[in-house]
Amino acid sequence: MVYRKVDMIEIREILLRIAKGQSKRKIRKDLKVHGQTVNRYIQECICLGIVPFNCDPAQISQELCAVISKNVTTVKKKEAELCPRDALLLPVKYKIEVHLKEGLTKTKIRKLLEREGITVSESSFLRFVKSHFSHLAKNVTVRLPETKPGQYAQADFGRLGKVWDEATKRLRVAWAFVITLTFSRHMSVFITFKLDTRAVIEGCEHAWEYFGGIPAMVIFDNLSPVIDKADRYSPRINKTFMEYAQHRGFVIDPANPGHARGKPITQNGIGLGYVKSNFYAGENFVSKDDYQERAVSWCSHVAGARIHGTTRKRPIDLFDDLEKAALSPYDGKRYDTPYEANPKVHTDHHIAFRKSLYSLPTKYIGKKVYVKGNSALVKTYYKDELVKIHPRIAEGQRSTDYNDYPEELTPYTLRNANYQIDAGKKKHEAIGGYIQFLLSGDYPWHRIRSAQRLLRIADKYGNKRTADACAKAMEYGVTDIRRIERMLKNEVEKMVPEKPQVLKRFSIK
Repeated sequence: MVYRKVDMIEIREILLRIAKGQSKRKIRKDLKVHGQTVNRYIQECICLGIVPFNCDPAQISQELCAVISKNVTTVKKKEAELCPRDALLLPVKYKIEVHLKEGLTKTKIRKLLEREGITVSESSFLRFVKSHFSHLAKNVTVRLPETKPGQYAQADFGRLGKVWDEATKRLRVAWAFVITLTFSRHMSVFITFKLDTRAVIEGCEHAWEYFGGIPAMVIFDNLSPVIDKADRYSPRINKTFMEYAQHRGFVIDPANPGHARGKPITQNGIGLGYVKSNFYAGENFVSKDDYQERAVSWCSHVAGARIHGTTRKRPIDLFDDLEKAALSPYDGKRYDTPYEANPKVHTDHHIAFRKSLYSLPTKYIGKKVYVKGNSALVKTYYKDELVKIHPRIAEGQRSTDYNDYPEELTPYTLRNANYQIDAGKKKHEAIGGYIQFLLSGDYPWHRIRSAQRLLRIADKYGNKRTADACAKAMEYGVTDIRRIERMLKNEVEKMVPEKPQVLKRFSIK
């Protein structure tokens, strides 16, 4: 397996799956990590006093995984050491191909090779065969066994049609995000206009609230908001959604790409048109809210009350009698879905996130950071280390911690402020003087963006007009660059406001 760095979220996912009883082979396949890497994280977790095989998943915290990540380092191996099986099996590749065409099993072929002194592990041999002889794999259809109540659910998107959107005042394509419990066939339908990670999380939250519980595992078709890389043997799961699954306590099971029979329940529910033909077709929907309200009613009284063709029972009855009690409890509190970004720290010590500004210490200027923010907090990380937490603010505002500024004027920050002043003086002495006035005070970097914007305004409206506007702004003590831009846009930079007329008092005799 090729070297790959495993971050803190994936380490937590590995240990959570171990705690829930999932096999190492399944973890290795789903998360694309080497078996030895899994073993190292397990051993380090045990050394820290927590045995993941029989512990409470709540014990596997982010703090614990951060310590494990620092203590365990994955060293990149040399290319010659990556696949030692190839050195043994490539010389007999033709012989293996002949045996496969003759119909011999892989176990039998391994035994024949061992007689010739070629010994490799079973997993290495299977990977070699999959890598070099995938064209010889037989397409065998095997009916999957029925699952236990609350064990599995299947999820997928399906396109329905255009619906009026009250927010944008236009018709938009509506999609149905369907989650079906595989035991009872009871389903949840969530209507959305978007196909992103937030829409999938909202659809899952709607389903858990509708079902009143959460299944142990969810099979997702290869939705790009959930699966970053679809692969039969080593898929890569989206980190934001993986963190959500950890929060809700279910395991993500990606479906095989291009294999509809791997998820026949949901595929038939959307692909064969059941939701579209039975629910959407021939109906008139006023809005998305009307659409969603009627979808919930349809799931309960139509789809749930029908006699299912496979189980020959009503899904709602199977769900109420057997499956509902087997689901994990749902607390009823909607998940606060975070936003993510990778901005660069500006020279004014701030980053831009969701159209707002948040400060960081001087040493991170010019570096890219990872930001995650929900409705309450904005957390900033640098190389997986939490460096700053700000309260979430409204768009257009600025959250500044003045302790982030240097205690003394460092050459770097002072040079940046002087550069803006010199650039302004090159355009016009009045522009440079205004920038010097703008950047005066204890924290000159606080208005670096404003100085940069003023230089761009001068390029747009001309140096002379901008200089006149700056002179007038300094006269009245204006520090808002937007007011200077409005002055230039309305061509009032030379106008002198008239003095208010004083009315004479007249006495009535």
